[in-house]
Amino acid sequence: MTGSDTTPMMRQYLELKGRYADCLLLFRMGDFFESFYDDAEKLSRILGIALTARQKREDGTGIPLAGFPHHALDGYLARLVKAGCRVAVCEQMEDPSKARGLVRRDVVEVVTPGTVMGGESLEPGAAVLLGSAAVAGDEAGLVLCDLSTGEIRCCSMDRDVLSQELSRTGPRELLSAPGSGIGAPPGCEMTEVEPWKFDPDHGRRLVEQRFGRGAPEGFGISGSPALLGAMGALLAYIEETKRSGLSHLEFSGSYRRDDCLIMDGETQLSLGITRGVPGEEGAVLAEISDGTVTPGGARLWREWLSAPPRSPETISLRHGAVQEIMNRSLARPLLDALKGCCDLARQAGRLGTQRSGPRDLRAVWRTAEILPELAGLVRDAGNPLLREAAEMDTLRDVAEMIDSVLADDPPARLSDGGVVREGVSDELDQLRRLRTGGREWMKAMLDREKESTGISRMSIGYNKVFGYYLEVPKSFLSRVPEGWTRRQTLVGAERFITPELKEWEGRILRADQETAALEEGIFNDLRNRVAAHVRRISAAARILSFLDVLASLAATAAERGWCRPELSAEPRLDIREGRHPVLEKLLPQGECVPNSILLEPGRRILLVTGPNMAGKSTILRQAALTLVLAQAGSFVPAEAMTFSPMDRLFTRIGGADRLTRGQSTFLVEMAQAAAILNGSTDRSLAILDEVGRGTSTFDGLSLAWSMLEYLHDHREHRPLVLFATHYHELTALASKLPEAANVNVAVRESDGGVAFLYRLEDGAADRSYGIHVAAMAGVPRSVVGRAGKVLSDLEAGRHLLPSGVREDGQLSLPLSNPSHPVLEEIASVDPDTLTPRKAMELLYRLREKLAD
Repeated sequence: MTGSDTTPMMRQYLELKGRYADCLLLFRMGDFFESFYDDAEKLSRILGIALTARQKREDGTGIPLAGFPHHALDGYLARLVKAGCRVAVCEQMEDPSKARGLVRRDVVEVVTPGTVMGGESLEPGAAVLLGSAAVAGDEAGLVLCDLSTGEIRCCSMDRDVLSQELSRTGPRELLSAPGSGIGAPPGCEMTEVEPWKFDPDHGRRLVEQRFGRGAPEGFGISGSPALLGAMGALLAYIEETKRSGLSHLEFSGSYRRDDCLIMDGETQLSLGITRGVPGEEGAVLAEISDGTVTPGGARLWREWLSAPPRSPETISLRHGAVQEIMNRSLARPLLDALKGCCDLARQAGRLGTQRSGPRDLRAVWRTAEILPELAGLVRDAGNPLLREAAEMDTLRDVAEMIDSVLADDPPARLSDGGVVREGVSDELDQLRRLRTGGREWMKAMLDREKESTGISRMSIGYNKVFGYYLEVPKSFLSRVPEGWTRRQTLVGAERFITPELKEWEGRILRADQETAALEEGIFNDLRNRVAAHVRRISAAARILSFLDVLASLAATAAERGWCRPELSAEPRLDIREGRHPVLEKLLPQGECVPNSILLEPGRRILLVTGPNMAGKSTILRQAALTLVLAQAGSFVPAEAMTFSPMDRLFTRIGGADRLTRGQSTFLVEMAQAAAILNGSTDRSLAILDEVGRGTSTFDGLSLAWSMLEYLHDHREHRPLVLFATHYHELTALASKLPEAANVNVAVRESDGGVAFLYRLEDGAADRSYGIHVAAMAGVPRSVVGRAGKVLSDLEAGRHLLPSGVREDGQLSLPLSNPSHPVLEEIASVDPDTLTPRKAMELLYRLREKLAD
């Protein structure tokens, strides 16, 4: 290092950069965050801001420099994290005006994809999860934390299903030990942590330090080395990245994979449950069905949809709560009251990390003021979920605590002043009067000087360099009194100070400083006192989210005419005149065609046939989405529905080539089919669309046929199945397999064309209508006409090439004409009796016959 590299400030920067070498370091300098060297170049490239240079070094080069105003941090952080950066935020730890020498600085937090606490990276309606995974023998432990709310939950499972659970839960960042063999799902950042941090004893110590002695036993993780290790690594990582308090962290419980309807990430994506495939982002069930009015409610609804419970009791409680809200016409009053509530769960997170500003506390007060009204609306409720809301803690003392100190309309930043209401502190009130009186004196002084000097266009101003000054246009300089001192010359004016002005300036600035310091102390004390109740605030937040979801479901059911599903003890999916829950909202009213689907013992497999564009895939998705809605606790778009809670929902729908992962369409298709064949039970629902189309016709047909027989006959892997296909040969299985049935999507032929009715009817389709669809798509008429002729020849058993020989000279072996002289002679030969000479003679004889 030479020249400016060795200044005290740059040495401070380089020391911090050495401690956070894997991060992009944002270094606070006054009102800006600056970066240097490679970080500056990276910052400039990602954010599109100017790259400049600090002072020249001895070799004539400058230190690369890029930065932005400190108030723009949240927006820029989101872009940096999205670009894959780990960002270390370095703040000034003391008031620069009071610092002796170099201002003390330190990193206050490291922001990573899984540890964002605010700003644009934090979508209001979506949770951001930090995951930690460990394996011990055959056991895998997964711990998930939403740091913005403090909620921590965990799951123990067989290590061979860990990847499935990661795909289902979708953490933004995953902690694991090097060499553990754990892989991150798509869209998740993998962070390797030192192996010793996954030691179970280390995990036990951290859990007890954070949550108290006996916590591992109380959490039910004491006997799980994998969960203790994963929990320890997670807590250590949070403490390293968040240097502030973490009082909001709360263990919300362990869960079992079997507690909910399991849908892996690919199933959720292909069905568009919480996110859509590219191009279909507007057709996502979570968005279309979300009528919540609070961010916490929106997050909870997404959670319910991605993990619907299996317990009939839980499902019935949710349905019952929705029904009671509808019966008592409470949906709209509840939602109207909830609209005034803030994101109380994330406000608890801000309190726990000491990030709350004045307006955050006022938002907590405003929500607490609404809680009694909400509790009153569900008073005397019969449903246990609603009774819990009626008995909620309304945080009355917390609201009074905030309102007794905080101004009615405080500024966004504490430094702006005016945060504490009048009457809280006599000393603060006196300082404010002094400051106000000083400014009134200055105004009176300006009027007096204008009159005595005749400088009518004189003004008074302030800056950090010169303090208060009098500005006089140059055309009036001759009238400036001799006792004034010139401080600055401008193009059209000059600035002066007077002894009297400087005296009052000192009084005002001292009052400003003392006011700011006193107000900061009062506010910090208030924030700490409110933060002591963070557990109560989090509990109230959970009840608000529950009420929001239940009220929104009731409003949706009433407005759209949805029905309450009935539960069945035996495997069943019976939807009467059901409508697609997404298309019903997107299409004009009345254009969504209703359909009925019945799967039950004796009718477990439905073979769905019909032409392309007729709606086979839409009907399959409709059945799956309706089940998800019902099992999550919602009413459904149907005249009636009866279902049994499912343990797994499998899909084999679509499937683009995963070239970057070395997997073709057909390999993905077979992997998804294998998951169904190996993992389904009699309580599963399997949705299969066009299985086998990724390979040759005969291979695909054979595989589809064999899979259906397997799912029908197997004693364990026998799910309810909806199987859409273009292989009309498969419809013969309905007469061969007692529990299989044919249904088709109806079409009507007219004037050589077809009209799609989008109605599901019993029986198999008699043809595919592929040529009709090609004509509708704009394929040239000559091609369509020729295709019709070829189809007629094939259906009549006529071969397109003579003598059963292809252009490459190989035999054509059509199913419709198995008889051929060459084939007959080959079939009559016993290869074991042929000598080499006889084999050669046979080969020549067959070739002569073929030539004839």
